Amino acid sequence: METLRFLLATTFYPPYHLGGDAVHVQYLAEALAARGHEVHVEFSPAAYRLKRRGTPPRGATNHDVRIHPIPSPFGRAQPIAAYAFGRSAGVSRSHEALVREIRPDVVHVHNISLLGLGVLKRPPDALMVYTAHDYWARCPRSDLLKYGKRPCETPSCVACCLVSRRPPQLWRFGKRWRGLPGLDLAIAPSRFMAGAIGPSLRCPVVHIPNFAPDPNPEGTLSEPEDYFLFVGVMEPHKGLPIIADAATRPGPLKSKIVGQGSLERSLKLLQSQGVARLDMEGWVSRERLSQLYRRARALLIPSIWPENAPLVAVEALAWGAPLLTSRWGGLEELLYGGATGRAFEPTGDGLVTAVEAFLADDLPHKLRSACRGAFVANHRPETYVDRYMEIVRKQRVAAPTPHPEYSPFAGQDTRVPVVTSSSGVSP
Repeated sequence: METLRFLLATTFYPPYHLGGDAVHVQYLAEALAARGHEVHVEFSPAAYRLKRRGTPPRGATNHDVRIHPIPSPFGRAQPIAAYAFGRSAGVSRSHEALVREIRPDVVHVHNISLLGLGVLKRPPDALMVYTAHDYWARCPRSDLLKYGKRPCETPSCVACCLVSRRPPQLWRFGKRWRGLPGLDLAIAPSRFMAGAIGPSLRCPVVHIPNFAPDPNPEGTLSEPEDYFLFVGVMEPHKGLPIIADAATRPGPLKSKIVGQGSLERSLKLLQSQGVARLDMEGWVSRERLSQLYRRARALLIPSIWPENAPLVAVEALAWGAPLLTSRWGGLEELLYGGATGRAFEPTGDGLVTAVEAFLADDLPHKLRSACRGAFVANHRPETYVDRYMEIVRKQRVAAPTPHPEYSPFAGQDTRVPVVTSSSGVSP
């Protein structure tokens, strides 16, 4: 089997990370290395320090993956420049030196919002791949929310950035980087994402469902306990106020909340006052999280932004935990036509009604086998990497094709073709 040399470029990488995009990069790097490929990862500790103070605790090290932290002699000025102007000279120099040193066959960029567009410069004879973990290719906020409050139907990006207290990204208004030139291929973990970013790119968009290492290789299914589970950052866009609202009403909703964020203090106050049926767990160990997944009635994802394909949903399916998700974005795709859960309107009333119907139909028990089956069929590392390598190899030998010109911020039309691997993707 041919082995390749990969360079993965990402703003964040564990332990210098905030969310699931960085964890996905780690999972992909380790899965490729396990198949004998040479894998390098570059990331920005300075970008992490722009978001969080201090240095995160060190985690387990995989010596088969070669890690390259990008130096930043000017500290947080580097990611700020990359965000506002689309380019950081320091990041570009570091990236170009690394490319010359390792001579990658594939450069795969992920979240590069705080790295800048210099990492899109095509190396000789290398394939350029991009994974869309959010809507950055189209939206300065990366979430398609107008002013952070409602779906964006008519873009007014400068006003939206100012109202959101974010500096406008000047590079978006020139022609040079329109459509992210230089990319050969974009990967979207959901069909919704593929349709949303397709008009903003000049390259084909491929849908490959998200994946996670199997935490439950024996396929054990457990009896659910009496709680619904939330896992993620505790921020308004994740729908925590909806859970809090529903948990203060009469009814069967009892929630365990795993994570940290700006809403933590207010939710703990509701818990301490006995106003809401919430059990705050904070950040927990991987072992504790597995216990919570396997015994949950369902995983709650009441997001008010169009989520892509969150890793927490994939991990829950691995343990046989059903999903209760909002109807936004790609979340309903993870329900497999109702075999693995239900969707609801992300409001307090919507969640209360959904929980009552979920329990009335005994779905915490009935759906567990189908949830595990959906994970095995669609979300294991073996399945993902097989599809990924098939597409990469075909793209490397394909003749270059002209890229159509797109206006990346014109309207919300998502009616574009989506490419899938020849092995197919389950609905």
